[in-house]
Amino acid sequence: MGRARHPLAPLLDPEGVAVIGASESPGKYGQILLRTLIEQGYRGAIHAVNPRGGSLLGLPFLRSLEEVQGPLDVALVVRPAEECPAIVRELARRGVPFAIVYAAGFAETGRQGEELQRALVLAARSGPTRLVGPNGMNVFSAPAKLNLSGIVPFPEGGLGFLSASGNLGYAFAQEAATTGRVGFSRFVSVGNQADLAIDEYLDFLREDPATRAVLVYLEGFVKGRAPAFLDVLARTAAEKPVLVLRGGRTRTGQRTARSHTAALAPGPEALRAALEQAGAVLLDRADEALATAEAFLASPLPHGGRAVLVGEGGGHATLSSDTAAEAGLELPPLPDSLLEEIRPHLPAYAAILRNPLEMGGISETDPRIYEKVLAPLFSWPDCDQIVLFGGYALYDVRTAAFLDERRTATGKPVLLHDLYAQEDRPAFERLAERRLPVYASADVAVRAAASLARGSRARSRAAEAAALATPGSLDETPALPVGLAELVEQGRTSPERALTEDDAMRLVAHFGVPTLPSVLASSAADAIRAAEGLGYPVVLKVHSAAVLHKTDSGGVRLDLRRPEEVRDAFTTIVSRHAGVAAGVRVTPFRGGGLEVLIGSRRDPELGPLLLVGAGGILAEAMGAVAMRRLPCSTGERQRMVEESGVSRLLGRVRGGPAPDPEGILGALDGLSRLVAAVPAVDEVEVNPLRCAADGCVALDARVIFAR
Repeated sequence: MGRARHPLAPLLDPEGVAVIGASESPGKYGQILLRTLIEQGYRGAIHAVNPRGGSLLGLPFLRSLEEVQGPLDVALVVRPAEECPAIVRELARRGVPFAIVYAAGFAETGRQGEELQRALVLAARSGPTRLVGPNGMNVFSAPAKLNLSGIVPFPEGGLGFLSASGNLGYAFAQEAATTGRVGFSRFVSVGNQADLAIDEYLDFLREDPATRAVLVYLEGFVKGRAPAFLDVLARTAAEKPVLVLRGGRTRTGQRTARSHTAALAPGPEALRAALEQAGAVLLDRADEALATAEAFLASPLPHGGRAVLVGEGGGHATLSSDTAAEAGLELPPLPDSLLEEIRPHLPAYAAILRNPLEMGGISETDPRIYEKVLAPLFSWPDCDQIVLFGGYALYDVRTAAFLDERRTATGKPVLLHDLYAQEDRPAFERLAERRLPVYASADVAVRAAASLARGSRARSRAAEAAALATPGSLDETPALPVGLAELVEQGRTSPERALTEDDAMRLVAHFGVPTLPSVLASSAADAIRAAEGLGYPVVLKVHSAAVLHKTDSGGVRLDLRRPEEVRDAFTTIVSRHAGVAAGVRVTPFRGGGLEVLIGSRRDPELGPLLLVGAGGILAEAMGAVAMRRLPCSTGERQRMVEESGVSRLLGRVRGGPAPDPEGILGALDGLSRLVAAVPAVDEVEVNPLRCAADGCVALDARVIFAR
């Protein structure tokens, strides 16, 4: 039995299209869009609707929808915003599956526009009609010869493109037409996403055989749709590359994006982490997006992040190595054995040999030099891909065939920078026939290679994330014991919406985070007895759900070694917190080791995030906190520890063997399970988690519940 047709197939492969608001007048969008649809060769039925009648290119206009005969899957509405709800209601009454609303003037313009957009959605929902837009540049579908975008030319190829900006679609189509290197399978300008959201289009591209890679320009999400997008992203990126160009990478950009499409964006760093976790290859520059997409369309994914740079020109060699380092591309030095094999083919004055490898201009006189030099490099296990720089457009048919054959046989991409790449030369036709990417900038070529390396890592991360997102893939979370469930309910309904430290410690301990024994004391005498029972030295902390920052308020006393110190500490703490302190919490004092912060907080758009970073007094000094969207795999938790710098700090702990990072990973796993089991938790934090050679133990914890 074949795969069921995707729900969006009638939108992107329709049997019939209506243009409502068709026009004979040049310059009007109703004329431009209809003319483009006709001239670009759409093979289905075309219904042009205008109450005044008329015709265009021999196609007579219908005066109303009632006159439509034949199939109708998509209606393009080219009318002012205030007229659109009534038109969409009529389409819904007739059962038209999809309506594309071209006009702006909806939620992106403020409260009045929001109300108009709400009316538009209600009109569609009065029947089976789904909405594209509004405030977009419509759709393009190469397999259907469907161009409702008005963008001409729109080169055809294997790149699916989803965009929060219609104008960016125009810019990329013009760039692709000029360079002739990249073509598009489908394009959707998602607009305000009043109904159909970007995750639904991405799901179509995931299944689409015409789409070999996906480019997404993303500014934010419709409220509540971020998790759906990330889940679909993971499933798609596990099968084909997904490149994401983000608008709103800064707070300033986010404000602009909000006014552009009314999209909601999480914090920039949280969104970056979540996108990468789901397998996206992130792009920061619009002017390199298609160049990078070309590399993905033409190349296999490399096996790792190591590259060899080979070419002409010491300046290009130096700058390319700088770019590689900045982009995270590893350049392993060539071993002596490999140099002995290559050196006889190069002139004696070739000075840069280790990686980059500069050939001293010999490629101008010896057309076979690429085969002689590159054949050993393709066979070198520590080379995952090759970037050729400083070429002179002297590649013949044999060289192009050699590069293509070696790339195919080894699975190692080859990207080329050539000094004449912007000129029309026969050498580039030979390379294009073999789909070998050529760039006019060595920096762009190297950054594209770095993106390919990230794409290789992204594929495995996407597979991990997709497995977690699969229904039934997670073990069912057992219910909390009665006592803990009661504590959670009491904390959730308390004025502070928080647990005391003692209760927070009980909760995290239940999920496997190691904690120290403790005793609650309501008097100085109780505190002294507790200290003697636990063994000196001890710590005293204020016991109150209302005091979240105990150190700042003078609610913590450390390393108390005598009864009189305990008595003084108790008196001071209670007096400073009169009216809110229920006593003190007494625990053993543990010094040394590394203090780590672990926790989770709930992002309004992304959901719960897991965090790890340096804790205690190092928290502000280090600054770096790695985060992931929950649920996350064991591999992601390991990468978090690396990214945050905590793993580097573990090796610098003085006074004994380095702590085992497995303890931190186990504590992160415990917090992950806690958040899954107690959805009411808005924030949970263990700070510090003391990590030493004898293991990890939580020294403080707090739990805050959502309103």
